[in-house]
Amino acid sequence: MTTAVFDGAPLEMHSHLCVFHHGPAERDELLIPFLADGLRRGEACQYFAAAGERAGAERELGGPGPRLEVNEAASRYRCDDALDSDAFMAELDDWTREQGTPCRVAGDMRWAGRSLSRPGQLDALFQHEMNASRWVSTRPVYALCFYDLDLFDGDVIVPMVNAHPQIWMIGVLLDNPYHQRPTP
Repeated sequence: MTTAVFDGAPLEMHSHLCVFHHGPAERDELLIPFLADGLRRGEACQYFAAAGERAGAERELGGPGPRLEVNEAASRYRCDDALDSDAFMAELDDWTREQGTPCRVAGDMRWAGRSLSRPGQLDALFQHEMNASRWVSTRPVYALCFYDLDLFDGDVIVPMVNAHPQIWMIGVLLDNPYHQRPTP
């Protein structure tokens, strides 16, 4: 089985990891080597960057290129509307099928902060992460969701812990005993 490495820790195919970090610099110290390694291995990589950071991420990764796609998450998730997780996951599914290689998908989740004060949005984000866990289990993919602890408090962190089978925090990768498994 193909294995990737994230900050020195091996990840098995079908990993869906919640990465807690402090600020963009720490995020990039973790994200850039992970995606760059995938590109070196010929894997397709897609990153959903924070608003205004697309060009910088592409530059850091030597792209754009045939195996690298960088989007700004806010334009993709449309923070002003309800999150359509099913449509988003269907697009990712189509993308992974087209690639024909193992894929790495990462997202900076700062886009969600703007909408979480609206009723139902935290539940929608939780359901989206549960959909992502279900999807990751069926595709040759490694998926990382980056949550900045400088922006999100316990009201967001606790449900996101429950939605991810693995957690990375302060240099440690943990299998998550609190993960709520998605229904088929």
